[in-house]
Amino acid sequence: MRAKTDQSLERMFHPASIAIIGASADAPETGWVGRLLNFGYKGNIFPVNPKVNSILGLKTYSSIGEISYPVEYAILNIPARFTPYVMRDCVAKGVKFVHCYAAGFSETGTEAGKQLEAEITKIAKQGGIRLLGPNCMGIYSPRSGMTFDEDFPKEKGGVAFISQSGAEASRLVFLCQDVDLYFNKVVSYGNAADLDATDFLEYVTQDAGTKIVAIYVEGVNNGPRFFTAAGKCVEKKPLVIVKAGLTENGAGAAISHTASMTGVKTVWDAFFKQTGAIPAQTMDEVADIVQGLMRVKKPRGRRVAIIGRGGGIGVVATDICERAGLQVPPFSAETRRRLLQVIPEAGAGVRNPVEPKIGMEGATEFYLKGLPIVDADSETDIILIHMAIDVYGGHTPELTQNITESTYALCAAVDSLNKPIVVALFTGGHSDTIEAVRAARKILTAAGIAVYSGVEAASRVLSKICHYYRFLEKVD
Repeated sequence: MRAKTDQSLERMFHPASIAIIGASADAPETGWVGRLLNFGYKGNIFPVNPKVNSILGLKTYSSIGEISYPVEYAILNIPARFTPYVMRDCVAKGVKFVHCYAAGFSETGTEAGKQLEAEITKIAKQGGIRLLGPNCMGIYSPRSGMTFDEDFPKEKGGVAFISQSGAEASRLVFLCQDVDLYFNKVVSYGNAADLDATDFLEYVTQDAGTKIVAIYVEGVNNGPRFFTAAGKCVEKKPLVIVKAGLTENGAGAAISHTASMTGVKTVWDAFFKQTGAIPAQTMDEVADIVQGLMRVKKPRGRRVAIIGRGGGIGVVATDICERAGLQVPPFSAETRRRLLQVIPEAGAGVRNPVEPKIGMEGATEFYLKGLPIVDADSETDIILIHMAIDVYGGHTPELTQNITESTYALCAAVDSLNKPIVVALFTGGHSDTIEAVRAARKILTAAGIAVYSGVEAASRVLSKICHYYRFLEKVD
């Protein structure tokens, strides 16, 4: 009898020992052995390769049965056709978890591939093994020193990502790293012959180290169970889901990728509405939403105050926010009166959107004097700042320095604000501007401020966050 998933999977992410069956001796530094050693895995590593005596200073074994020590986790880095034989060896050895890295199973669409997957699944079930995969990248767990990519950050965070796709898992890790967000656990589970999205969702829902959960899923094996698990997760922590394969051609691609049946769009629309899970369409959007959930205070409502130089940019930003389901109301009369004392120059609007003085020096002054006024406005709930660096500077060292000073001033001002704040950084196409934006983004994210590539991304995230908190209020 198998243990409950949410209890047993803790050991999967923190195994005391790992056997790598099919450990590479040709390029060991970039293979599984080197990957785990370099990443800092502290448990015992047992390379299995009958052709060499050692790999990176570790003794090799001709088979897993030859290892005289307990093995808790095994990685099968071997051709698919050999997996049934090795799975039986793992059962005999008493291995608890097997990660089948190889492809060539049901995702091929062939009867041979389907039968091979069914065979190893049966062996695992009868032998008491939990099977990860096949056709998957496996586990990334900074706290235990496990990784499937040597370039993943070693920093620990509070995000868990459950992904049917290894490529999408890697993409999200790097996207989040770029804005100083890090992970607690990531799992790429592939064909889900045994363990699937629901198993991992139930586990991370109870995991104290996980604050936000994200999922990339093409299909689920048990819809009602996944629905229940998602609802329970949202009660405890935010859940962001990319449901791929909703178009006709996308569904066909999903089937050929991981042999998943994908479902109907109307069903998934109802799923999101009823569970409170936050829908996303791309990994970029997942990273944006995760950043918002981590760094944006809970807003009182959907009314946005827009701040930034450029009248036309402000008008467009207003339209974007309104289309996203947000509101951009006029400031109160008292707020407008106070803002005119800070920015009395002609052409500077104070109605909402509000324009700081010309130049980055003017922005710096406004962040220190004008932001507190906007923060006190009774007609708005959220502050959105667009920094149009592509229009107002970044092409000379002097302007870049002004941008840096302005960014630090914004960080200093935000500490005393009560309203949630997000920043949209327009990059433009000039190389110096791009570098100035990267520098500004680094400063802002280090200060815990949510930063987006434009108003579109910022408004989309704000709208979804507002909807999420509104859902929780209705549930309560």
